[in-house]
Amino acid sequence: MEKILFGKGENKVHLLPKMANRHGLIAGATGTGKTVSLKVLAEAFS
Repeated sequence: MEKILFGKGENKVHLLPKMANRHGLIAGATGTGKTVSLKVLAEAFS
């Protein structure tokens, strides 16, 4: 499985699937993209 592009801006952020495990934390204020982040991860892992 390829690395997952998880964020971009000044720097691109990638997640290596082999480094993922059962638990994770996505935290942030209202409107910062938490739900979008979870949708990206769910699609990438399916």
